[in-house]
Amino acid sequence: VNCSAIPEQLLEAEFFGYRKGAFTGAMEDREGFFQAANGGTLFLDEIGDLPMPMQSKLLRAIQERSVRPVGAVAEVPVNVRLLSATHKDLAAEVHAGQFRQDLYYRLNVIQIRVPPLRERLEDLVSISERVLERIAQDAGVSPAPRLTRDALVHLNRYAFPGNVRELENLLHRAVALSGGETIDVYDLGLPESVFTDSAAQELDLITENTRGDVLQAVRELAPMVPIEEPLPDDLERHLDQVERNILVRALERHRFNRTAAGASLGLSLRQMRYRMARLGVNVGGDGAERE
Repeated sequence: VNCSAIPEQLLEAEFFGYRKGAFTGAMEDREGFFQAANGGTLFLDEIGDLPMPMQSKLLRAIQERSVRPVGAVAEVPVNVRLLSATHKDLAAEVHAGQFRQDLYYRLNVIQIRVPPLRERLEDLVSISERVLERIAQDAGVSPAPRLTRDALVHLNRYAFPGNVRELENLLHRAVALSGGETIDVYDLGLPESVFTDSAAQELDLITENTRGDVLQAVRELAPMVPIEEPLPDDLERHLDQVERNILVRALERHRFNRTAAGASLGLSLRQMRYRMARLGVNVGGDGAERE
């Protein structure tokens, strides 16, 4: 039972049932969730979203092991094992006065904490594979697409504020866009910050040492520059402009596809993104988002 999906005015009738004529539209007796689960288990999802009045009624049903359907005069005994789940910190909700303390202790007999995805990224591969298998089965796709190494690297850098549900949405989108047996990083639709924040951490990107090597090579070739061509007064800025022009030409030649443009220059997609960000290259409009 998803507690957050039931309108507040219907909660009591849905949980405890009602009798014929109890309200407009009550044409017959109807069991509630507690009666339907009698002798078994009732799972209350998102219990932290229950309003305070309903929390009081739920507490009474748990303590008395009986419920009173809407419109009834007698209690109906029930024997139900309760499981509950929530995305909220119920202890904090109790402290804030948003959740009844006595109900919290009634429910919190055995607590199982499932950490958010960002705290268990070691499970990311197995979770992703299982989700992809389910998506592929639902879509009638065989075999299920698999994530490339680059895609997994970038997923591991993402904080997943939306937890596993956000991962599912990303993979649904990726399956729709990939059109093949592999899912690359640009199929995932990750925020741009995942790429820009991690660019400086890539071992294969330009470092100060490699930049120094380039400058040294240019100095050694300086005597070969024609005498009539003036020397740049700012070598680093001049080299940046040369590199910027080359990137723009490659992007224009490949219709602003960064993957293809980078490959023509011997660069990976990560290297291409880094150079474009560092040099302020932003061409091709919205179409440039497709790698």
